[in-house]
Amino acid sequence: MTRARVLAGLPFAALLALAMHVRLTGTHAALLYPDGYQYLLMARGIAEHLQPTTMLGPGGDAFVPNPDAALKPLFPILVAGTHAVGLSWLEAARVVTSVAGAVAVTALALLVARIGRSTIAGLGAGLLLLTSPTASFWSGFSGPDPLAQALVLTAALAFVVRRPRLGGILTALAIAARPEVAVLALAAALVTATRKPYRGDLVRAATTTIVATALLFASVRTPLAFPEWRLVALALLLVPAVTVAALVLPATRRLRVGVALSAVLVLLAVLREPGPGELARAEWPLLVLAGVALVALLVDGRRAPATAFTMVGVLALGGVYLLKNPSLTRYFSLVLPAAALLAGLAVTSVPRRLRPVTLAAVALVALAGVDRSFPGSRDYDVFAEVASRVAPKLDGAPLVTAAPDAYGFWLPAHPVQRMRPGARGAVMLDAAQRLYEPRLTARGVVTARVTEEIAFARPDGEIDAGPAVVVAGTVVTRRAGSHELRQVAAHGAAPG
Repeated sequence: MTRARVLAGLPFAALLALAMHVRLTGTHAALLYPDGYQYLLMARGIAEHLQPTTMLGPGGDAFVPNPDAALKPLFPILVAGTHAVGLSWLEAARVVTSVAGAVAVTALALLVARIGRSTIAGLGAGLLLLTSPTASFWSGFSGPDPLAQALVLTAALAFVVRRPRLGGILTALAIAARPEVAVLALAAALVTATRKPYRGDLVRAATTTIVATALLFASVRTPLAFPEWRLVALALLLVPAVTVAALVLPATRRLRVGVALSAVLVLLAVLREPGPGELARAEWPLLVLAGVALVALLVDGRRAPATAFTMVGVLALGGVYLLKNPSLTRYFSLVLPAAALLAGLAVTSVPRRLRPVTLAAVALVALAGVDRSFPGSRDYDVFAEVASRVAPKLDGAPLVTAAPDAYGFWLPAHPVQRMRPGARGAVMLDAAQRLYEPRLTARGVVTARVTEEIAFARPDGEIDAGPAVVVAGTVVTRRAGSHELRQVAAHGAAPG
């Protein structure tokens, strides 16, 4: 490696160090339910017997990941490997997530610098992602989202420097982190197929991706589940649509049609769905900058291939998340690197006399995000708090709960069973039970009650600050109405 290359790499090394510090200090103690617990239990199973299944304590139920988590084995594999060097499960998960978040920022900067041949533009794009309030907040939760971003961006960088097999391996890893990346890879492959010089690279990359993905899933014997039918339908529609567009429309018109479709999709999503709408309100400076950058890129035309790939990615992932869960901002935050990428490329596309203005706009948006980079904190985990308070009062009885994955993680030495009619033991009536098993309750005697300083965030954003009550008895189907839980909390016993 020459001295010039070392000097050229120093700014990106500094950005990686800064991003590592920011992401590590921005981690949340709380885990997303049920995702975070599913991944950590999968990691525990992989560490035990190289398979993402485990037992919820001696005499407890067997844990098998839900279909969504089962398709994401890479994050648990890395957590298990990091745990093996001496870190706790939580520390290992936070380290993997933080490192991935820092790599995503740096890979984006390198990608923009390589395409635009400008170190300053690359660093500006990386800083936009690093200071994004929404990206910072959701990257603080332990999970595969930053890992998938990092792998997609490094795969894109590998393809740009004509390393198709490396790009194929990274794509396979990204699919194992978040399976919807397969739809993104399919869309990118169809765009690449329209460019004759790159068809050989496409064949090598596709072959490597398919083989590596199969080997990875087979190595941990992941209990696979069939993908959601709506995502399969989207993929089936995407293939003929992009193929027809590639054969019929010239390159410039394809790009313009793609941009128009993306604009319509974004507009409808922002107006109709809470997830992208909340993202637009929180990230409007970055999104406005990306919109102006897109116009500049279309006028210039020199970055048409990169712009086309970016817009195809926005269409593919945006469509997936609109089908999967349009109310969850976390999913839509995964496409924020596309906005930063467009802004960085625009710096190198505008006329030289306008570049200082463009750089100033990028710097202004990045600085505006610094004060909002941590919009709230999740340093409190309701399941950890309840588990620590009720554990001394269980007296060896199995804990019967609607959240066996969460309590099974926090009470690894205690038997934990799923809540079902007729189950006997220490029955937990808490926020998870009120959300997931509202028709079930317990008959018996209350042995523990937690009423203070607990709050459970429901998927729709509402907060359940009701009590957590442990009843020594039997799970029964609710008959008396929704006031039963209040009676348990007030009188110490569930109605017979």
